[in-house]
Amino acid sequence: MSKTITEEILDWSENFLEKPSDKLGGWAVCPYAKSARLKNQVKIVEVEQSKDFLPTVVKEARTIKKQNKKLIVVASDDFNIEASELGYYIDALNYTFVMDDVYLMAFHPEDDGEEVEFLEDNLETENDFYMVLIQPYNELEEASKTLHKKGYYDKWDKEYYRDTVVKRKTYRSIYNDGKKEKS
Repeated sequence: MSKTITEEILDWSENFLEKPSDKLGGWAVCPYAKSARLKNQVKIVEVEQSKDFLPTVVKEARTIKKQNKKLIVVASDDFNIEASELGYYIDALNYTFVMDDVYLMAFHPEDDGEEVEFLEDNLETENDFYMVLIQPYNELEEASKTLHKKGYYDKWDKEYYRDTVVKRKTYRSIYNDGKKEKS
């Protein structure tokens, strides 16, 4: 019996993201993944048809705070959305959602971005799928600052750091503008 996308993501988290990595000096690839998973603060939503993917991302991004989740993963194996297209959509959505303290990050297996050594795992998946991670923006930024102080990013590939952490920081002014509008 083949695994569902949800089972694949949970296996990937438990057997790769949460495990200490020699490539990161003993740090887990995602130091907060295990705690969030064990506290039931992670939700995975499987979308069957690509036409429903972005509306589902928007719905989940709008409601992540009400759901009291640290992470919502929206995933699909209906490959009618290309990697670059997904990236453009998510970048555009971040300009809206960061104001509301929500950050989106896209992952697509056809993304021709740089290969990052510490992200390479030997886990074989039964499904190919793309996904969007939805997280509270400020909480993510604060956790990132804490990890930075502890040396977590020291062994990261510089280009990958720029493409993820620095890129996320560029939304800070949008987040601050959103806070001003609400006060």
